[in-house]
Amino acid sequence: MNYLITTSQLLGIEMEGTTGFIVRFLLNLITLFILIRVLYYGYRREGVPEFLFSFFLLGVIVFLVCTALEMVEVQLGFALGLFALFGILRFRTESIPVREMTYMFLSIGVAMINSLVDFMDPINGIILSNTLVILPVWALEAFLSKTSIGKQELVYDNLEDVYAGEEALAIKIEEKTGLKIRRIRITRIDMQSGKANITIYYHKK
Repeated sequence: MNYLITTSQLLGIEMEGTTGFIVRFLLNLITLFILIRVLYYGYRREGVPEFLFSFFLLGVIVFLVCTALEMVEVQLGFALGLFALFGILRFRTESIPVREMTYMFLSIGVAMINSLVDFMDPINGIILSNTLVILPVWALEAFLSKTSIGKQELVYDNLEDVYAGEEALAIKIEEKTGLKIRRIRITRIDMQSGKANITIYYHKK
């Protein structure tokens, strides 16, 4: 028997295809790290640690699933339905804010691009496409950090102020909190207890 191991094969694994997979996987990890850890969680220090964990692993598993789908013949409808499943589930135990939902779909989209798109120059193509994703996110985060709007949910115990209108209510809250109120949203009024649940949006200092 011939036990010689060639450079193109190791332990029965075709190294040429495996090398391309590993390079794509590492570039995918780097892009996910920049998007999630540097921009989402680190840029404004407002990221939720649990979402960081979920987004990162979601990007990893989508990349691996896409790679597996590329190896077998799968109808387009089935493939799209599979990834729609992630959107349907969307961590149904709690409501996910719009910003977090955006980063979730970014993780899925980047992973699919890095896994499936066949560039003529794979490495430079992946780097370019990932850069085109990262740059707009970075620019928007930089802009929003300068015009940052905070959000806070309150229980307000004076319904007369609530019924007086948004402007009057904003003035009352500004007097009590010292915050510069931009917008107010009334989410619930409890007539029995005489209290209202409101969400305030204010300019951060």
